[in-house]
Amino acid sequence: VPAALRGKIWQVLLGVLNKKANLEVWAEDSEQVEDQQVIRADVQRTRQSIPKFKTEQVQHDLEMLLVVYCKRRSVKYTQGLNELLAPFFDLDLDTGSIFNCFYALVQKFLPNTLRGHDLKTLRRSLELFKLLLRY
Repeated sequence: VPAALRGKIWQVLLGVLNKKANLEVWAEDSEQVEDQQVIRADVQRTRQSIPKFKTEQVQHDLEMLLVVYCKRRSVKYTQGLNELLAPFFDLDLDTGSIFNCFYALVQKFLPNTLRGHDLKTLRRSLELFKLLLRY
C-alpha cells in the first residue's frame, strides 16, 4: 500500500473516515487524570529513536490524546497505550483522525486490554498491531 494512502485506508477499515473527534471539549477540561505523570513519562520515552517523536508538538499531542482517551472511557491509563497510539502519527493524519483511529482500534480489536493490570494481553496486542502495520 502506498504510504500516501495508508492513513485513508486505516480510517476506512476502522470505520472512522470523515468522523469528527470533538477533541476540543475534552482537551479544554483542565482536570488531570489519575495517572497524568505516568502518561507524561511514557510519552517522553515513546519511540525516541525517531526524530518526529522528540518534537514538542508530537509529545504534546500524544499526551493530550491519551488523556482524552482515558477521560472519555473513564479508565485508568495502562502503560503501553502510548505504543498503540504512536504508529498513527506516521500516517499523515490530523490529530482528530489519529485519535479516531486509535479509539476505534482499541474498541474494536482490543476491548479487554484495559481490564485489570494484566499486561500480557496488551503486549500480545502490541505484537499483533506491529505485524498489521507492516502491510
